Amino acid sequence: MLADWLLIAAVFAVSAISFTGALFLLLRRHVFAALVTYTLALSSGVLLGTTFFDLIPESYDAIGETAYIFVIAGMVSFFVLEKFIHWHNHVEKDEHEEKPLAYLSLIGDGIHNFLDGAIIGVSFLSGIPLGITTTLAVIAHEIPHELGDFSILIYSGFSRNRALLFNFISALTAVIGTLVVFVFAPILSAATPLLVGFAAGNFLYIAASDIIPELHHKRKLTTSVLQTVCIIVGVVVVWLLTRYIGE
Repeated sequence: MLADWLLIAAVFAVSAISFTGALFLLLRRHVFAALVTYTLALSSGVLLGTTFFDLIPESYDAIGETAYIFVIAGMVSFFVLEKFIHWHNHVEKDEHEEKPLAYLSLIGDGIHNFLDGAIIGVSFLSGIPLGITTTLAVIAHEIPHELGDFSILIYSGFSRNRALLFNFISALTAVIGTLVVFVFAPILSAATPLLVGFAAGNFLYIAASDIIPELHHKRKLTTSVLQTVCIIVGVVVVWLLTRYIGE
């Protein structure tokens, strides 16, 4: 019974991290607008770090080179999805309308959060200490990731309140992941490495095809240098979390 209550508290705590983006609400609009390009660069670094230091190695360790097939499948699927979104919204957009990047980010993050919830569920099934340790690792890993997600939504045209709401809805897939563990544990155990590789492809596509090209729109030398620093910081933060906390 205690393990069940701790599991429920853990998965909702992880979902609540999506509200870390609310910290940006404390900033004045013009200050936030000036910072968006740097938070966007940071988020690209976080996505790249998560892809190469966390998701791909985890998938490869479980299924070997088959992981790369699912990474490519994740990239191609998001290419097709983005094409569909552009086709569906074929009317020319102005700068105030929402960009497809927002929905790609939400879908990719939803898959990632689902897997986080599943991992937490499996950990608590193995024991309360492991469950708590895994939850703390996920929380530490998700804080910079969720801040990056919020920045992407704002940049893509979402209002601040709408960004918080949709980011939270995406985070709730962690709860679904935990529930699925209890219902379909054997199937999920076999499919998780495939989904991890697929999510890696999603994140790689978002970072390389959508976010980084947007950063090139700012061409001042100082801005470019700071963007590069932010990308590196995002990658390093994930590397440190994966190396010293995520294990």
